[in-house]
Amino acid sequence: ASAATLAHRIEERVTSATSATAASSACSSLQRMRRAIPTIAALVLASAAKMQGAPLRQLHDPDTGLSALFYMPPAAAEPLPLLLYLHGAGESGRELRDLISEGATGTPPVELEHGTALPFLAKHFIVVAPQTDHGWRPAEVNKFLDFLLSSRAGLPIDAARCYVTGHSMGGGGALHAAAAKPSRWAAVVAVAPAGAPRAADLATTPVWCFHGKNDVVVPSGISEHLVQRLRTGGADEGNAKLTLYDAAPAPKGWPAYDGHGSPMPAYATPDLWRWLLEKRLGSGSAA
Repeated sequence: ASAATLAHRIEERVTSATSATAASSACSSLQRMRRAIPTIAALVLASAAKMQGAPLRQLHDPDTGLSALFYMPPAAAEPLPLLLYLHGAGESGRELRDLISEGATGTPPVELEHGTALPFLAKHFIVVAPQTDHGWRPAEVNKFLDFLLSSRAGLPIDAARCYVTGHSMGGGGALHAAAAKPSRWAAVVAVAPAGAPRAADLATTPVWCFHGKNDVVVPSGISEHLVQRLRTGGADEGNAKLTLYDAAPAPKGWPAYDGHGSPMPAYATPDLWRWLLEKRLGSGSAA
């Protein structure tokens, strides 16, 4: 045979051997993948289980008589920011589990318990949600903060990064608590607040209000007028913020309360949690 013919035959054999090797390798890889599928599935299921959330724990302040649900990020090894959440009138009473009701969907305690809170909130904040049966009194809220910061509560809270927030009755309660003791709160977030203090009393406190323009329970003018007065008084837009929704939803299970379900979009705003972490007492962040 000619040299060219021999070279062609050698090339065919090498190609055939290479194809066989590749096929064998592919089969081996496929078998390994099949054996790995149960392990991969188990890891996926385990990961999903971690995202399912867990019942929030309870604490009680003997001084104010307030009981609360609380959440602490796993493996918290250093002082963390506190988010104090004040509920609306619909969750008032003496049964703590009412704070996790359907109508409160979107609020931090509900989303943390169900494992649906934004990771930024779940990883970086201690969240405490007290319950009242008589409305939110500023002096009582601030005294409760004293308890949370004490060794009796056992929570690793960074006292320079305490934030108060709430919805409806709780939104108004958050604003009034911060106005009563502005030196205690690094920022306040009010969602559809049912009332507001004098803007001058919040002049040194960063404020972010969220409200539905279509809210049939609490008019959005409360938030709009407060933020306008804060800005007129010298606060910049970064410390007197307002988010208005043209068509906020109704709370889950309360279809007649159109526009009053603004906690659902508000607390699902990633920029909110980043904004809060920028606020620290003594940092000069407030206007």
